[in-house]
Amino acid sequence: MKKLQVFIIPVLLVVILSCSKTPKERVLTKKDVFPTQKNTDSTFVFSFDTIYGFKDSPEKFKYYEEIASKNQFIRLNNKDLPININLVISCNLPTFCPKYRNTIWLEGDYKEDRTFFEDNQVLTVEIFDDYLQKQLLNWGKNPSYSDNPSKSLIIIKYRNFEKKSKERISNVLDTISKSYFNFIKSFQKQNVDSLKKIYPLQILLEKDFRFFDKNGNIIYPKPPPPTPLEIIE
Repeated sequence: MKKLQVFIIPVLLVVILSCSKTPKERVLTKKDVFPTQKNTDSTFVFSFDTIYGFKDSPEKFKYYEEIASKNQFIRLNNKDLPININLVISCNLPTFCPKYRNTIWLEGDYKEDRTFFEDNQVLTVEIFDDYLQKQLLNWGKNPSYSDNPSKSLIIIKYRNFEKKSKERISNVLDTISKSYFNFIKSFQKQNVDSLKKIYPLQILLEKDFRFFDKNGNIIYPKPPPPTPLEIIE
């Protein structure tokens, strides 16, 4: 009888262990990184689909002054991305001068409707993934990248919100969101909120005040003439 008991106990242990559910590792989702926001006294959320252009009028300025102090989010493809629009709308110029190393400029090619940054690289998720890693993890080590992640700013230049330009901006925001999600995911941790505080995503929409012709060429201000070669005899 004792032998039977000795045999039964290990078998029961095996059955219990096999039946017990092993906790699955939680997979990070885009909703974790870009959760749905709500309009409150301190938060302003607007949908990308509702943007048709920013018109200057006293009523508009008063409206944007009211949201200037709020945390702003733009809803795109079921994701709420932090963004700053009041500097563009209310005064059309940033009220601060960030260092070049702390700034990522994303500028469109209006002839071919592409977006470039950093030495005329075409914006793609793969390339921006690498750049974002260097920018946010630099901590002032390399003078070509940011002093610290809290100062890093992504500036998207736009001409207007007509169909073609709007599609480009949508693609740019989508690329940024994918790269930032990949960045947060690379830490392999679930404390997303603390990571987002240390490495915030800061996006600013800036109006491009240059004038272009119908072919996308800059007509004002005109590009500076080529500098003649200096020959020393």
